[in-house]
Amino acid sequence: MDKTLLGVVIIVVGAVSFAVVAWLVSQYKNRRLALEAEQWVPVEATIESGALERTHESGRVVLPTFTFSYKASDQYYSGRFSLRANLSRALADSMIGKMIGRKVFVRYDPKRPEGWFIPDKLIDGYAVEQNLGSHLMHDYSSRD
Repeated sequence: MDKTLLGVVIIVVGAVSFAVVAWLVSQYKNRRLALEAEQWVPVEATIESGALERTHESGRVVLPTFTFSYKASDQYYSGRFSLRANLSRALADSMIGKMIGRKVFVRYDPKRPEGWFIPDKLIDGYAVEQNLGSHLMHDYSSRD
């Protein structure tokens, strides 16, 4: 193997190794934050609205996305989450209609009540996609 090819192989292996380590560290931090959030204060939240929205993850992914509000320390706060649901438009619209007004439990950070976490991994059999604090678990915010 000549020196140029060896150099390219070393660079590629180094870059891949760095990416894998960065991903593992990110997964560890997200898991640690999720475990910490499991201890936050539980409160009932109300789903206020919903819509089908494209995501930053991929312009082709369209998810039913919901806004909710909850009360903590005599103040109202809100959040957003999506459900990983592969539904036709008609079924997704029906799901959104049924979810508005529904109660869900969230946990909020007593030090920062605007920080919230939905402990349920599934709602009606669909995976909950949400942001957690400043560490993004999944970016399912709408594309503007």
